[in-house]
Amino acid sequence: MSENDSDRMGGTGEGASSLSLITIADHPSLQERAYQTLRSAILEGHLAVGERIYESKIAEQLGISRNPVRESVRRLQQDGLLDVRPRGGIFVASISIEEADDIYRVRGALEALAARLAAERITPDELEHLHTLVHEDEHDHVEGGAAVTEADQFHRAVHQYAHSTQLLEPLELLYGRILHYRNVTLALPGRANVAEAGHFEIYQAIARRDGARAELVMREHIEGARISLMRHLEHVVVADDVEESAPRARKA
Repeated sequence: MSENDSDRMGGTGEGASSLSLITIADHPSLQERAYQTLRSAILEGHLAVGERIYESKIAEQLGISRNPVRESVRRLQQDGLLDVRPRGGIFVASISIEEADDIYRVRGALEALAARLAAERITPDELEHLHTLVHEDEHDHVEGGAAVTEADQFHRAVHQYAHSTQLLEPLELLYGRILHYRNVTLALPGRANVAEAGHFEIYQAIARRDGARAELVMREHIEGARISLMRHLEHVVVADDVEESAPRARKA
């Protein structure tokens, strides 16, 4: 048997080994797992906004080749979660104040529609689950990361119970873009309690099958978060400007 024949039959030659690795790395399920793992790490804050990541390091940590990681990076860039800079590296994406304002306005419109549809389409079992989430909100009074987690559970449940795949996809993309800022808003004094009260009002409207009311309350709920965030970010920008100008003033 020739060396070429041996390679074609899966021998131990270099060509066979490379072919095997490429086949595994290009397997769709492996690419999807790598994508979901990286996406979760970003959305859950394990990778910080502005942090640089390395494909080789991620591949090593996941125990896979760089091919599925590279594909995941491409998809996450399309999602707006990663910023790939030519000859500059890969970074967890950040968004400007103007972008955050725009995204919150779009989020308000989409989530308001989701609340209306949920009021029309939610099943009895789903309504019971939503009630459980609101009940936990009322009694736990959590803050910080736990508050974000509980708020996410409620909002994502409303998204799901709207039973609209056309609405769910853009909402998921928006949530990925604003998670960092949701951590900020729910950490502001009193905001977590306001959010809990808003969730209860939304639940009541959905439970009454009042789509118009659910839509209105959800829109007001998101608008309140937007206003709180904008005020906070504007204050931070002003404070940073003052701090940067202080050394110059002292030198003068």
